[in-house]
Amino acid sequence: MSFKESKKTLFFKATNRVTRPGNSIGGFFITGTDTDVGKTYAAGCVAQTLIQDGFKIIPRKPIASGCIKQTDGSLLSEDALFLKEATHSPEPLKVICPYNFEPAVSPQTAIEQAGLVITTQDLFSVCNIPKESNPNTLYLVEGAGGFYSPLCSDGLNQDFAQALKLPVILVVKNQLGCINHTLLTLAAIEQAGLQTFCIILNFSDEKNHALGIENWTDIPIFHLPTNNTQALKPIAGLTSLIY
Repeated sequence: MSFKESKKTLFFKATNRVTRPGNSIGGFFITGTDTDVGKTYAAGCVAQTLIQDGFKIIPRKPIASGCIKQTDGSLLSEDALFLKEATHSPEPLKVICPYNFEPAVSPQTAIEQAGLVITTQDLFSVCNIPKESNPNTLYLVEGAGGFYSPLCSDGLNQDFAQALKLPVILVVKNQLGCINHTLLTLAAIEQAGLQTFCIILNFSDEKNHALGIENWTDIPIFHLPTNNTQALKPIAGLTSLIY
């Protein structure tokens, strides 16, 4: 076995073998290699793809900072609103994203500044993911920031992902250094005992900074063009990984 083959073996996890009770994957946890990599747009494209293939998608973004104060004093998460619209969800935003904070800081810092305590278990509970999953219904749960970003009072995105036990979709921004960031995050996901369902390379119609990444992982890689929140792009081949 060559050096590259050994590295691919290290990072590869069979994606379509991940199941929850009821013989369904249950859904996906959407994370990124960093903040501002286009997770929400990618999640919308994933939702669009799955809906077209007959799945019902239930969106969740349990906590968000950097929310916009409305005239009535309430806070709006634009990401949660985007997910609601992309998934055609009839649920109120308060169900999709129950914890909203105005400061544009990490959710953990926003919680501390507000003098509150919100735990990983709290975030898991508000997602309301049933133990017995419906094979035609998938939950799409988005974190905040990168996989190791602080998310709540007692944990990182990693801890929340471990509580969910959902396969992970890793969103990567096509920029210099993205191969390093991708492989580090894949290793972190594997170390957490989770499986990476696929990698989505965002802004991929620009200069390809991820050229050669396929030499280092066998996890399926999908490409999205420059972020355009007004036009969701179906991801060809994504659904075939589920069956």
